[in-house]
Amino acid sequence: MKKLISFTIKADFGMFKKPDINDKIFVSYNMIHKPYLLGILGAIMGYGGHAQERTVSDEQIFADYYEKLKDIRVAIAPSDTNGGIFKKEFIIFNNTTNGQIANITEQTLINPAYQIYLELDDENEEHTKLTKRLKNHEAVYPPYMGKNEFSLWWDDCKVHKKFEKIEQKEKFQVKTIIKKPENFVLKNSGYKERTTNYFYLFERLPIGFDEELKQYQYHDFLYTNAVFKNSKSLENIYECDEGAICLF
Repeated sequence: MKKLISFTIKADFGMFKKPDINDKIFVSYNMIHKPYLLGILGAIMGYGGHAQERTVSDEQIFADYYEKLKDIRVAIAPSDTNGGIFKKEFIIFNNTTNGQIANITEQTLINPAYQIYLELDDENEEHTKLTKRLKNHEAVYPPYMGKNEFSLWWDDCKVHKKFEKIEQKEKFQVKTIIKKPENFVLKNSGYKERTTNYFYLFERLPIGFDEELKQYQYHDFLYTNAVFKNSKSLENIYECDEGAICLF
């Protein structure tokens, strides 16, 4: 039987490095993305990471944590501060390589915090262990928000009593980031009221890995406080104790 659990992760600082950068400036995603979130869960469970990838009989064995957790559907909501946009600072580091000193500029998130939702299976023993560790604040390896020095903590772990797919609903908000359907048209999806100010935050995020190329796979996401006319324009919207969320 499927169940939904949620918890909040937070840190003083965070950095989710974008791969499309040059060698002296490192820029961060604003939202934590699914592959990295799975890495946090893998650290909590003690699963192997990318350093343990290997080849067996000419077959590439991908990271243990990803193989075990990639089928878990998740939903992610940033803290409500500034419409989900976290304050960012550029920090300059001195990096010594081959006796030469180079200045590295790195974008850092200030006080990042996210509400995380996981769809788990009661009949899966590993999912049961994960739920227990989240509730008891236990981790095999210390998780962090993008860098070793950015330790994170989590709290407010709960199992939702209400968890059902929304087939038909009118005038509702989605509290998490939304995986944009291919035919999604923004101008036809919002229920406008003159007295309400809506924000729309778009970000193209990693959603998984191409296990052969060892590269991110991407998808466009939307975070908004807009009220949608109905649920027909969206996919995988579920009702939980806290409102509507988008699982992916």
